[in-house]
Amino acid sequence: MQVLRVVFCSFLIFSAATAAEKEPVNALIHEESPYLQQHAHNPVHWMPWGEAAFAKAKRENKPIFLSIGYSTCHWCHVMERESFENPEVAKVLNRYFVAVKVDREEKPQIDRYYQNVHRLITRRAGGWPLTILLTPERKPFFAATYIPREDRYGQTGLLKLLRAVAATWRAKPAKIESYAERVSRALKRLEARGEEAKPAPIDRRVEREFVRQAEGAFDSEHGGWGGAPKFPRAATLVTLLELSRLEGSDPRGMAMALRTLDAMARGGIYDQVEGGFFRYSTDARWRIPHFEKMLYTNAELLEAYALAARLTGKAEYRRIVRETVDDLLAHYRDPSGLFYGASDADSLNPQTGEKEEGYYFSYDETETLEALQKAGIPDAKEKLAAYGMSSGGNLPDFRTHLYLKGKRDEAVRNVLARMRKSRPYPFIDRKLQTGWNALLAHALFTAAALDPRYAALGRETVDAILKELVKDGRLMHQKLPGKTPKVPALLEDYSFLVSALIDAYEASYDAEYLRKAQALLDEAKRRFYRDGRWMDAEGNFSNPLDLEGGSYRSALAVLALDYLRLAALEENRDDQATARQILQRHSAVLREYPTAAPTAVLAAVALQRGYVVLKAPRDRIAALRREAEGKLHYPFLLFKAVKDPLYQACRIDRCFVYAKDLGRFIERLKKALK
Repeated sequence: MQVLRVVFCSFLIFSAATAAEKEPVNALIHEESPYLQQHAHNPVHWMPWGEAAFAKAKRENKPIFLSIGYSTCHWCHVMERESFENPEVAKVLNRYFVAVKVDREEKPQIDRYYQNVHRLITRRAGGWPLTILLTPERKPFFAATYIPREDRYGQTGLLKLLRAVAATWRAKPAKIESYAERVSRALKRLEARGEEAKPAPIDRRVEREFVRQAEGAFDSEHGGWGGAPKFPRAATLVTLLELSRLEGSDPRGMAMALRTLDAMARGGIYDQVEGGFFRYSTDARWRIPHFEKMLYTNAELLEAYALAARLTGKAEYRRIVRETVDDLLAHYRDPSGLFYGASDADSLNPQTGEKEEGYYFSYDETETLEALQKAGIPDAKEKLAAYGMSSGGNLPDFRTHLYLKGKRDEAVRNVLARMRKSRPYPFIDRKLQTGWNALLAHALFTAAALDPRYAALGRETVDAILKELVKDGRLMHQKLPGKTPKVPALLEDYSFLVSALIDAYEASYDAEYLRKAQALLDEAKRRFYRDGRWMDAEGNFSNPLDLEGGSYRSALAVLALDYLRLAALEENRDDQATARQILQRHSAVLREYPTAAPTAVLAAVALQRGYVVLKAPRDRIAALRREAEGKLHYPFLLFKAVKDPLYQACRIDRCFVYAKDLGRFIERLKKALK
């Protein structure tokens, strides 16, 4: 018997070793990125972005196949299943190309550059997965997003494309190199053209033109801007809401913002069961989302709904804020106090063993009716119809993703939530990123006017960033739980964190937050400001930033706001001049197409109108803030604790209202701000 056991164990060990030998492993196995790890066992000989890959391409005279994506990207998964796990595709890639993978969340500066390449070559906006072909000298000559393996719907399949490029590279490399050279020259001209744009005056016309253009593109039937796919455009919503607080503001701005917030709150882009927002809607009516939940999407929309709740007192907006925070705490908060970056669009169907887009979030009518009836809920069919449920469904396999057509029912929602508990939650990318966590902290501080627990949570998040994402005194971009951060911070990390630190000061009046904010701002200028331009990253591979937003608000526009806020709080004219310089250098877009740069519009209006710092002794400043935010229609207020017993209102160059009595101070300030 002992001999048999030994033989059997030996067989198991041999079988395991043989299986391990058969399983492909490439150079990505040594990377920490969850996205790169997802591709570490592809038969494609992937290499991470770096000199080793570039040297190999030159040494072997092969074009580079560059693929950029992220771990929770649905179409990245589709392309992996169809092509990168396919032996035939892998054989062509391995023989004729050097294949390089990039996690766009780990190296957004690389993604930003090649998204511009895609826009130049295709004349269309990009996305993920992003597919770029480069010469061995890294000059781009082809760009696409998702490519099917075989020809489909008029699109050339990846296999045919790779073979054609490989044949041309072997037979006529000069043809490809000539085109790549033209693309490189066009990229340089495009960058120079942006720098040569004539500065335009920054005045009140920026504010008016922003609202006018927003109205021109507004979907008055469904809210929001554009058709399918439709993105929330949270930065636009925030700017419209903030501008509505100014005396004499255009009422159309507030109306557009509230119409959009109402539509999203009832739509499928909002998770009607657990709270929180998906990244975008695949249709114009906000009903069927792309099922990723991103931290930055929820951070920015949390700010918009919190601001709307403050301005309108509407209970539904408060509910959205509460449920969104609860969802983040339930699924995305790390024990360190930071929040994870995203969850996948795909989730496991336990019945088939396959991942399906949106399975976790959707429902079968028969199964759901049975659950409601078992729970003793009357009129179950009618109540489910109010959530958009139908026998035909609105997803494949007759499943339904819920949205509100009628009245919301808490008892129904509780049953729906219990049904989800038996399903595996979608994959969560547990990267802990400085910039995205800082965006969330900023939103939480905005929501603190609704509930003080949000201010406490905001401070905990900021403190966790300073503890977990500072290494040897230097701010870092991201880390995985339990790991040491390795990627240095980008400008967006500094920009968003400084904003959150200023918020943390106003929530606590701990001057250490202001000192850290100023120190980081000074460090950012040393690291990222070159020859009059702000770059997105350090090192050779970096891009000049502009004021236009992308997946989330512009880091450069937030930086301008950071400078303006700190300038007012610390009475620092140099910081104010830096903010003016940022906005003036890129002022052409503010005048010509301000809706492309909504956060910069807010900064430009703040520069024109001026921040006002309200000062009071520390024991009275909380009351001052409550009164000021409740009774003053002015978005550019800051609060500072001082020893002087008077209430004071100050601009950067003078104090203009004083009083001992809070009520009298607010009344005088009202008149002064008009």
